Amino acid sequence: MKKQIKPIIFIIINALLVFNLLCYFGIRSMWSGIIRYTFEPMPYILLFVLTATALGTTMLTMNKKYPLIMAIWGGILDVLFLGLDAYIISLTTEATHYFIREFSYGLLYVGIIALLVFGCCYVSKMEWFQKKWMPSVLMVALFLIGLFFAFDITLFNGIDRTPVVYAVEDTYQITFTTQAKGEAWVVIDGVEYNDTYAGYRQAESTIHKISVPMEILDKAGSYTVYTRAMLLRGPYCSLQGQTISQTYNWKGVDTSDGLNYYVLSDTHNTRKTPLAAATYFGDKLDFLISCGDNVSWIDRKADLTEMLYLASDITKGEVPVVYARGNHECKGVLAHEFYRYVGAKDDKFYYTFRIQNIWGIVLDIGEDHGDNFVEYSGVAKFNDYRQEQTDWLDEVIANAENEYDAEGVDYRIAVCHIPLTIKYTNDHAGDYKDEWLKRLNQMKLTMLYGGHVHELWFIDPSFEDGSTLTQVKEYSGKEKGNSKRIMTDATFPAILVSKRGEEQSPLDPEKIFDTGFIGLAVTVEGNETVMRYTDEEKNVLDNIISPWFSDIKYGNEIRVPNIN
Repeated sequence: MKKQIKPIIFIIINALLVFNLLCYFGIRSMWSGIIRYTFEPMPYILLFVLTATALGTTMLTMNKKYPLIMAIWGGILDVLFLGLDAYIISLTTEATHYFIREFSYGLLYVGIIALLVFGCCYVSKMEWFQKKWMPSVLMVALFLIGLFFAFDITLFNGIDRTPVVYAVEDTYQITFTTQAKGEAWVVIDGVEYNDTYAGYRQAESTIHKISVPMEILDKAGSYTVYTRAMLLRGPYCSLQGQTISQTYNWKGVDTSDGLNYYVLSDTHNTRKTPLAAATYFGDKLDFLISCGDNVSWIDRKADLTEMLYLASDITKGEVPVVYARGNHECKGVLAHEFYRYVGAKDDKFYYTFRIQNIWGIVLDIGEDHGDNFVEYSGVAKFNDYRQEQTDWLDEVIANAENEYDAEGVDYRIAVCHIPLTIKYTNDHAGDYKDEWLKRLNQMKLTMLYGGHVHELWFIDPSFEDGSTLTQVKEYSGKEKGNSKRIMTDATFPAILVSKRGEEQSPLDPEKIFDTGFIGLAVTVEGNETVMRYTDEEKNVLDNIISPWFSDIKYGNEIRVPNIN
């Protein structure tokens, strides 16, 4: 007879195996790390081994068998996968909520399957289940459930949130989601603007982006959004729901009393504290800038709408938003749909914009590793994309009289998620940064805004070209801080935001959950741009210093001259 162990020990081991299986499934987006140090099929081999063992121990438990050899093997896997899961999560703490979410989905699936199995076994023995009419009832129920799933039927429609109005070139892109798939349009002063493709209204989507001329909306001061659900669409007829509409006020940018705008970046699926910080100006906010990485990657609709809903809560659809894509928004199975949810020129994330006397340019480095990096599985072609932007920058310069040198333009800014005015010691995009800076240096920029590093840096163009920027002890807390950055020949300053924390110092660790955030409040005062780092309690951070020069201290504000 095979050696058995106590049932409670076996059950604990089995429960941990199921727990580990759900955890391993939850961190599947990070399996590339396993591939990097082993070989490509390894994550899937581990998944098969863990799944087979978990199913095997579950079946043995149900049959009241507790063999010692399976307990030993299961215990070894428990220790292995607990360590593996913990290690991967510790490397990507900013994505902890993703892992929790995916673990919860796995737990839900397992729970549903268990309920169905045990539920069917239980009810099949009950007297009422033996009635002749029961098969008919089950058939009708399954038919109705199938009907809803097959035709994606939504019983109720409406506009999910206040729209977000992105500024791209000389248009506003009014962007919003609806509860049901259907058509949508916007009316301004009696004129209708539509979300169309090749002559048709977009009627099979819940996301809508409708472009309207800036001067039309600025003059009107309000806009009305309409939507109508498409319940069933055939080739020659369709069944539609009722038309729903909502009118929104539009303030736009009002420079008569000065200019106030807020810049945030790297919120990584946190919303409460970034919202609190970004409402620093209250009703005096003129526009919002997001420098990207508002999500850690895009696997579900909730990730697609994260930036949209955050910007909606901040701006209430009343002032424009400028958006630059982050490297994390290049990741995930739904990343190819993201351009529909944010400001973009067609499906590209680089463009210029003109809001009254303000001209800006948005650039997109893309991913932060070379195209051959193992995580990209050979699909990355960002070098081609960067070269495309280099050629486009030449077109912007050739058209300067209609861009940054246009009549009425007296304030110019740039936005790019990954810093451009400094480079890594081994920067895969370094040559492109050099080429871009040659062109950007001609555009009379007052400031470039970025993020990516999750730290609060002001990069002064007076820093010596080509010098290695080594962090000083006053900033890093170490005798020899990070020295992987090199100063470029940029002629304009750059400032980096944000941080999910409470202080500038990197010794203040970033918050895993939504409990702290620092963004940037910007005010144009006369001939100067004044920048203040502020937190979720609307406090202005004091004692801001240079990370690289111990004798440079900014106090609670950084001032730069506007370039006319």
